[in-house]
Amino acid sequence: MIEQLRADPILVEPSMAMGDSAAAHDLLTEAAEDAGVPVYVVLADTPTDLAGTDSVSEQAAALFRAELGDGLYHVEFREGIAYTRSWGGGELDEAYTAPVAFAIERAESNAAGEYPRASALFEAVLTVRWAAAPLDELPDSLVDDYAAQPWAFVAETDYDRADKAAGRWVALLATTFGLLVAGAIITPVVLRAKPATGRGAAGRRSGSASVSVPARRVGPTRAGRAMPTTSAVPGGVAATATRQLDDARRRLAGLSPEQLTSPAGTAAADAVEAGDLVLATGDPLDAVGATVLAAVAVRETERATAPKRDPYRPCFINPLHGEARATVRIDGSSIDAPVCRDCSRTQDRFLAVRRRLRGWAPYVETSTVWARTGFGALVGDLAAQVLDDRSARR
Repeated sequence: MIEQLRADPILVEPSMAMGDSAAAHDLLTEAAEDAGVPVYVVLADTPTDLAGTDSVSEQAAALFRAELGDGLYHVEFREGIAYTRSWGGGELDEAYTAPVAFAIERAESNAAGEYPRASALFEAVLTVRWAAAPLDELPDSLVDDYAAQPWAFVAETDYDRADKAAGRWVALLATTFGLLVAGAIITPVVLRAKPATGRGAAGRRSGSASVSVPARRVGPTRAGRAMPTTSAVPGGVAATATRQLDDARRRLAGLSPEQLTSPAGTAAADAVEAGDLVLATGDPLDAVGATVLAAVAVRETERATAPKRDPYRPCFINPLHGEARATVRIDGSSIDAPVCRDCSRTQDRFLAVRRRLRGWAPYVETSTVWARTGFGALVGDLAAQVLDDRSARR
């Protein structure tokens, strides 16, 4: 592989090319033109000499860099998760790939089907495009153009189709017996939310759910309005959370001693600790929470050097949509909640999990710290509340 990369820095094997290796190669080559640093992309089957080892992509990236020199490396093998790292790229070395993760989450939430999953090629293209302006969000128009391509999402498996059919029966039964109205669900969630506890040296901020954009009402609010349709936790969230927490740890390790002991540095460390704790449970909502905690940790490392940056708040309706950009009045309730741009236009598809007796249920109906805090959208001390919650369970 190293010799192949010496000759051509873009290596896409057929198993990862979504049907056309040559087209995938050309697409990535074109995307890399504006990166400003050497770009190496490897999408391939797992090398036999690394099979069965931990962090295969990370190991391979380090080996490639040792042989090929500085640059941006994006490596993903068929039996693993992607790893991205930059060496010698200035601000790119310290940049966090959150814009890529959020772009993928947004694209998956808007894609057809119940369980759309971004392809390795889609993630690689977005990563290379992100490298040109690592501190900015990827433009929605760019992401939408790529998401519309036939190679952007992995084809559904037989299991996906069977699960989707079962989900339709659950939805039919839920409609027959009636769903709780949004107000009956949201209001208890807010009442249960705990105030900031002041855990640790970080001096937690208050639990206000306000953001800079004025609140506005979305959709009808007449009594008896049914809960919107739900969106299941997609597969692969735990792997995404693992990757994002690793990135957060790397960012945390790069802080100076003064920054590490600052309120923002302490908050970042607490978020990573809480993320690791919940990720180990194997629960789907905990995996989603780990992605939010990773994003919180990264933002706090940024606030350690740029205190004017706003704290991270996720979309209340579905935290996998990414960062909240507006505030809206939740239908049938008395609260204003931070939401993403899409959910600011229409409240739909609350993140949901499967319950043993009731089928799919919005996460706000669960008796979890995620429901009480809106995955941190409604409070300013998510990590503290998660750590307190887990401590109380022991």
